[in-house]
This record gives sequence, C-alpha cells and structure tokens, in this order.
Amino acid sequence: MTAVRCMLCGAARYALVYHKPKLSAAARRSSSYSIAETHLDKPDKIVRCLTCGLIYAFHDCPLDEITKDYELMVDQAYLEEDRGRREQARRVLAQIARHKRPPGRLLDLGCGPGLFLDEARKAGWEVSGLDVSPWARDYAQSHFGIEVSLKKAAEAYPERSFDVITLNDVIEHLADPKTELKEIRWLLKNDGVLYVSTPDIDSVLSRVLRARWWGINKYHLYYFSRETLGKLLFEVGFKRLKYYPYPRVFSVGYWVKRLKDYPVFVRKPMEALAHLGRAREALLPITLHDQIGLAARKVQRLDTIAAEDGPRPGIEGPRPRVVAVLPAYNAQSTLERTVTDIDRSVVDEIILVDDSSRDRTVQIAKKLGLKVFEHASNRGYGANQKTCYDKALEAGAEIVIMVHPDYQYDPRIIPQLIGPIARGEADAVFGSRMMKGGALEGGMPLWKHNANILLTAFENMVLGTYLTEYHSGFRAYSARLLRRVNYHANSDGFVFDTEIIVQALANHFKIDEVPIRTRYFEEASSIRLGPSIVYGLGILRVMAGYALHRRGIQRNKKYEARI
Repeated sequence: MTAVRCMLCGAARYALVYHKPKLSAAARRSSSYSIAETHLDKPDKIVRCLTCGLIYAFHDCPLDEITKDYELMVDQAYLEEDRGRREQARRVLAQIARHKRPPGRLLDLGCGPGLFLDEARKAGWEVSGLDVSPWARDYAQSHFGIEVSLKKAAEAYPERSFDVITLNDVIEHLADPKTELKEIRWLLKNDGVLYVSTPDIDSVLSRVLRARWWGINKYHLYYFSRETLGKLLFEVGFKRLKYYPYPRVFSVGYWVKRLKDYPVFVRKPMEALAHLGRAREALLPITLHDQIGLAARKVQRLDTIAAEDGPRPGIEGPRPRVVAVLPAYNAQSTLERTVTDIDRSVVDEIILVDDSSRDRTVQIAKKLGLKVFEHASNRGYGANQKTCYDKALEAGAEIVIMVHPDYQYDPRIIPQLIGPIARGEADAVFGSRMMKGGALEGGMPLWKHNANILLTAFENMVLGTYLTEYHSGFRAYSARLLRRVNYHANSDGFVFDTEIIVQALANHFKIDEVPIRTRYFEEASSIRLGPSIVYGLGILRVMAGYALHRRGIQRNKKYEARI
C-alpha cells in the first residue's frame, strides 16, 4: 500500500481498518452517484492515522473518476422526499440561528437542487449555492430562481462575502478538506458561522454495523469523529460553538429503504409501521445519532491572519474622507511620536480635543499643525469622545478613527482598521489586543488581562455576539453609525466605550476586529485598580440596563436610533 500522509496531522503511519474484496474494473464502475442512494459501493481500503486518529479512504481508481460521477449526477429520487428534506432544512437553519440570525448572506456548498437554499431564503437569508452538477444547478435556477455556480468557491466570490456557510454532507467527499476549509474561511466575514454535517464514524451504529453502515461508501474519502472534525476546524481557524444531533426527516417508506441493513430492533418496527394504511407516506423525524452537526465561528489567530505589515485588499472606488481624533489629557511626552506614526496619505485630517490638560499638550498639538479644541474644565474620557466625534462629523468625515495620543496603540495599523469600513464590510472596527495574545506581550498587567477576558465573556453572553475585546481604545467608526446612535446620551466616563458598542449592536450595525499590538510603559495612560473596579461595575450596570431594555421591561431611549 503506497504511503499517503494524513491530511490532518501530516503523519504517514496508519493502520488498516477495512479492505474490500477485489472486484473487476467493470464492477468498480457499475454504480453511479446520487444523493438519495443508500447502497453505494464500498471504498477499496480504509485506514486510521496512528498519530491523530483520523480515518480516511484509499482508492485503487483515480479520484477524478469519482469527481466525474458528481458532475454526471441526476437524482430524481432526492426530489421525491421534498417535504421531508425541507423540514430537515428548517431544523438545521434553526440550529444556525442560535449563533447567527438573518438578514445576511448564506452560501451552501454542495447545494444539490436547492431545497435547502429555498428554505434559507424563506427564513430571511440572501442565498447563493455551489455545486459541481449541472443538473443540480439547472434545477435550482429553473425552479427557485437561485443562482448556483459550478466554480470553486474562491473563484466564484470575493473575500469575506458571507455571514454563514453550510456544508451538509459535503466535507467527507472533499479530496483535501483542510485546503477547502481555508478557502471557505477566506469567504466568511470575520464573525461568520460555519455549519458542517457529516457521518460520525465513532457513533454506536457505525461500530455495530461496521462496513454495512450507510456512512461507509466509496464516495466518502474521510470519516470524521467529533474529535477529528473539531481538530480540523481548529487547525484552519474556527472555534467550535456547539455540536448538534443531526435531524433526519423522511417518509416512512424511505426510512424502510434506508434502514434495510440496520439491526432488527431498528428495522422491523419501521417495516410494520409502513404497512399501516397510508403511514408509508407520512413524514417521520428520527435522530439516529450517527451524524455530526457542528456550528463553528471564524476566529482571528496569529497563525490564521496575514502579517500586520503585509499587503491588504485595496479600497475600490473613491477613497473616503478619514479623520483621526485624539482624545488627549496630559499627553505632552507621547503626542509627537503618535502623530508622526499616522500615515497622512490615509488620514485626511487630525483633530485633537484636549480635556483641560495641565501640561504642554495643546501647545505641542498646535505646533504639529493639528486642529485643536479645548475643554475649559476636565470633563472625562467619554465627554472628550463626544466632542471628538462632533468635530469630526462637522469636518466632513466619512470614517472617524480614534487614536489615543499616549502611544499605547500603534497608529501604523490605521489602514487595517479603516479597510473593512471603506469596503462596506463593517460599520465599526476595533483593534483587539486579545486576538494575538499581544496584550501580555506588550506589558498589560496580568490582573487587567484576566479582568478584560472575564468582562468580555460576560458582555458576549448578554449581547449575543462574539468579540474578543470590548475595552480597546483603538477604534474606527463610519460616519453613518455615529450619526445614527445617540452617543450624547452616554456616560462622560470610561464606560462610554461599552455603551457605544451596545448602541451599535442594538441598531444592527456590523462590528469587525483586527489584531493589534499594544505597549505598556510608564508614560502611557492606564486606569489604576480603584477606577478599574468602578469601570467594571459600570459595565455590569450597562449590561443589566440593556437586558431590561431588550426585553421591554424598562425601555431606554439611549439604545434607540437618532432620527
């Protein structure tokens, strides 16, 4: 047997699990592929990787022969179970909705004739499909008006096009799932959700039936367990959200056919039921627990993103007007260095709002040619931001980026923060210190790091979103967002940063994140322990207030859009 390295871990050590009796070439090509077929031919060999446990198939025939079968697929039997497959689709969509709700864009890979996509569109999604079968494409387009592409995913759509991507009974058919998933990740928005379903090789029925189990067939190249599927998704940059029992809904008659090789205690009751009047046509939902359903979210990690200094996708069309705002207080020692690192080919204007500093911040800002506004008295960090955003909007900003003048954040990252807004992919982008583990590397105190993680986890739970950090001071906002949310109703203190996030989410604005490095040094501003405790309590108060608002118990106009 020719050595083949494991797709998941790269090892070349494996043990034989199954070896099919030798058949003639004609016998090997006697069957054709269809989705609804329950008695497909078996693979030539199945092995288990001795390093990671992944189970995968060896074939004596070239893989392009199998691919050709997909392209030639015509499956009228699949359509005969239309009612059940639609109900099954609705149940899967309900699972997805626990993590990502419409509206948004959904892509179904291996979409077949489009029944799932049709149900997704009814649920409020803007849908697209990919398949290799011209029959499937033509059926989806002629019966539902849904465009289905025959191209590879990365060739058919631009980067970060979709909120949800689904692979229902697809990943086990792919020749190189890891590479395909990397392309899929590229197509997902930064908080996008992936839903995968695949036969569970570790299920009880798989262990009992062995080679007679429906999941073992020559078109399945990989046989995943929860463990190996989770490892694969982690490898390519996904965070597991939840495993789900995969719902199957078919007519009783179809169940009789599907369960033919199952144990007597499973098969016989179904056969008896099929003989009762018109029961054969009735829909019957059954969960056999031999199929994995898994929802996962795209995450940003050091090994899954481009280097910070690398090229980024350009901005198509006219460049938006970008105004950087610097909320300043006693920043004389770091202001000039901060301004020097702001790329003036990207930023059209820099505005500094001074909160009654007691040093030379204002004089240095004017010397540097910044537009300066001064508060007569110290009004607080939140009040400073309010003035910053007011003045930026008055200056015609289309994108406003807040840069702390204490040099704690690296202004050279500005192009990456404004990029998603300029491309229409987000309404706000936050620089996250937690995405690369860069906070501790930059000197963030451990107590502050851990408190940040705990507060962020609580905020995600309350708000039903997934951000890696809510407390960064390096942010970019679209002018549309700032004109819409009522930020003047927010606190004049540090909790302003959390309140404006809640307002953005309450008004359905899209928030993105990019990883940043941070610097902690003596001259940089930082909240001490006492004020940090007050800040943390303020966040808990904001979360409680928003929860009451969302449930209609105590409405707060702060979270309603400005007219």
